Amino acid sequence: VFLATMMIPFEVTFFTNQATIVQLGWYDSYLALTVPFLATGFGAFLIRQSFLGMPRPLLDAAELDGAGHWRFASRVAIPLARPAIAALSLFSFFAAFNQYLWPLIVTKDEDLRTVQIGLRFLRGTQVDQINVTFAGTVLAALPLFILLLVFQKHLVRGLTAGAVKG
Repeated sequence: VFLATMMIPFEVTFFTNQATIVQLGWYDSYLALTVPFLATGFGAFLIRQSFLGMPRPLLDAAELDGAGHWRFASRVAIPLARPAIAALSLFSFFAAFNQYLWPLIVTKDEDLRTVQIGLRFLRGTQVDQINVTFAGTVLAALPLFILLLVFQKHLVRGLTAGAVKG
């Protein structure tokens, strides 16, 4: 099922996801803009690979020390998976931040619209100069670049965790 969600573009499921958002009462809210991007097939695969890359002797040692599954998860597994969780958080944030159609479908309030929609409407207003649009695009991309620079180490470590055995 998770592999299938990686092969189907998010745009294919827009209207079913929008119906779910309306049924949950999240229409025209920040929850509608963020929650659909928190659980993805890619995220499950990335976290799974991170956990599979952990050495088995860690679990054995934790069991010998009397740690149960929850204690092992909270004290050993999740701290070791922090780089993968950071990478997944960045990817999820970028995916939600760069959406154009999804916010148009699940919001009516202009205050909830994303910066990409604002850039599009900027182009159609009285400010029809291309240099103003480009300046807005650079300012919109600036937070993404800053996040990428700050979390670059975690991103690389998270994507390469479990890639090499040995």
